[in-house]
Amino acid sequence: MSILRQIDNYLLAKSKNERYILYFIIFAFILFLSYEYLFPYSQKMVRQEKSVYQNLQRQINADKAYLRSITVHNDPNYYIKFYTKKIARLKNLIQKIQNKKEYIDYKIKDLSYLLYNKKSWANFLDSLTTKAYKYNIDLDYIKNQFLDSNGSFGHVLEVEISANGDYKDLIAYINALEQSDLVVDVYSISMKGAMPIQSIMKVSVWGINY
Repeated sequence: MSILRQIDNYLLAKSKNERYILYFIIFAFILFLSYEYLFPYSQKMVRQEKSVYQNLQRQINADKAYLRSITVHNDPNYYIKFYTKKIARLKNLIQKIQNKKEYIDYKIKDLSYLLYNKKSWANFLDSLTTKAYKYNIDLDYIKNQFLDSNGSFGHVLEVEISANGDYKDLIAYINALEQSDLVVDVYSISMKGAMPIQSIMKVSVWGINY
């Protein structure tokens, strides 16, 4: 016989009042169990859910406040657009500066013969005798001195030339010196005597710092 059938037979054997009393006892027992075990658990679940809700509400309020702080003229994307344009302008400026730098580098390399170069100056000094021979000039002496002016044209070679020759040949010789590929300045000329003319020339050769 099943347990449910046994319970039914037990209840049928009782009077109506006894059954009500028994039902009340069972209900009270279930209520007691619910209060002792289910109610605390339910309270704990309610507190946890309430805490989660409050955290979510605080986060939502913080997000709303942040959106209000970055909204300009009713546009929440104002700063995104503003800084996107600013970054684009800066990138364009950087590219222009880079292009200008590359152009300057190219032009300087293109004019590399003007750069400070001791070897070029040695070749220039050597050319003084070659050109003197070409223009029938007799050289007494050549003196040179290296200076550093610490400027854009930071290196200077000072040369003093004592030369003798015909006036026309001396002028052609001076002109040939100034036609050099280097930055050459014949800044002082003294001449005396005649046939041949005795001349002392002072020459500066400049080299660009880079």
